[in-house]
Amino acid sequence: MAFELTPEIIDQIIFGMENQEHEFVVDLESGHVTKEEEADPEGEYEYIPRWRSVDGYNLMERFVVDLRNPIVREELRAILASGRGVFRSFKDTLKEHPEVERLWFRYKEREMRREVYEWYNALRERWGLDRIPIDLETETDNLILADFTFERDALSADEVREYAHDAREEALEHLSGDAERELMERLEQVSDTSEFHTIAASTPGGDRVAAVCGAVHRDGVRPVAVVNVLYVEPEFRGLGLARELLSRIFAVLDEEEVPVVHIELPGNAGVLRPLLEAWDGEEISRRYRVNIERWTERSYFED
Repeated sequence: MAFELTPEIIDQIIFGMENQEHEFVVDLESGHVTKEEEADPEGEYEYIPRWRSVDGYNLMERFVVDLRNPIVREELRAILASGRGVFRSFKDTLKEHPEVERLWFRYKEREMRREVYEWYNALRERWGLDRIPIDLETETDNLILADFTFERDALSADEVREYAHDAREEALEHLSGDAERELMERLEQVSDTSEFHTIAASTPGGDRVAAVCGAVHRDGVRPVAVVNVLYVEPEFRGLGLARELLSRIFAVLDEEEVPVVHIELPGNAGVLRPLLEAWDGEEISRRYRVNIERWTERSYFED
């Protein structure tokens, strides 16, 4: 007596888990989910996975920990720490950030599906059957990026400079003097080059919120591209925009028959390192800033 766990049955179980007013059971033969009081007394049933308010709170906590959007993360963290009206405030705050709200729905659905699969596999083990693979792919996985439009080569040199400036100001605000000027000069060279390509991301309202620029240099044995302008507005981070922009600029460079691209990762842009390594990117250099005055003081005391 082992019902097949179909997507429809998973949806029914999740609906019952979130309903705090009734207890739900599943028919072990058909997989039909019903309220306990409406179940056929002669049938064989199993309670669906239990989902309490504390489980929902813990799920919100895990989401906030994993969320890479710094602005919304701090807002949600403050709500969770307040201890009052947490669920309503959490929901209302997400409504103010539709892209992150969709990310939450995807995260929540995936984790609740995981609970259902674990519960179902425990039943199968009790029935003497093998566990089934856990399939956590959902139809919402691509909805977030689908909200954005991506334009190729729509940015002017001045607009590229603006993005370069914003990236520099944030990533290297702790630098000053020669180091800061040197970086700015390198960034501005990208937009001055005779051949460069850009990808810009815009919201449904037409506001540009992210951009990447790849400059192609053809003065050597083979063409080489340099990507050192990659910027996503803080409130739109953690949605996969940086990954999408890099994928699209790589596709453009492939069309241009550019075999190699170098990517500058100044300051906190190092968060992209795991992605680039996953794409078989090879680290060829690492830049450090040494404060000579502090070095001199330390050397003096060590001597």
